[in-house]
Parts: sequence; C-alpha cells; structure tokens
Amino acid sequence: MDSNIQQEILERIVRIETKIDGYNSTREKADVAYNKACQNEKYIAEMKDNQKWLWRTIAGAIILGILSAVIKFK
Repeated sequence: MDSNIQQEILERIVRIETKIDGYNSTREKADVAYNKACQNEKYIAEMKDNQKWLWRTIAGAIILGILSAVIKFK
C-alpha cells in the first residue's frame, strides 16, 4: 500500500515537472515574440518617417514643376 502511494506521488511530481517545463518553453517563446514585436514597432516608425519624407519630396517636385511651367509660359 505504501509503495502505491509513493508511486502515485512520484507520478504527480513528474506531471508537475512536465507542466513547468512546458511553461518555461512557452515563456521563452513569449519573450522572443515580445522582443520581435518591439523591434517591429521601431521599424514601422522608421518606415512611416521615410514615407513622410517621400511624400514631401513628391509634393515639392510637383510644386516646382507647376512653378517652372508658369514661369516658362508666362
């Protein structure tokens, strides 16, 4: 009877250890995902800034084209 109780306790401990290992693995994956998300946030901000400069350059080119056409045909 005592050996059955000991065996059951050992089995439960093994299950707990397995769950803890699974939790640690999940935690590591979550940390990696969080770090990637933070890095992607920086990349997105940089891309938005670059896009802002692109639109300003395009608008400036259009304005200069219109001004040069007005001056040329005046």
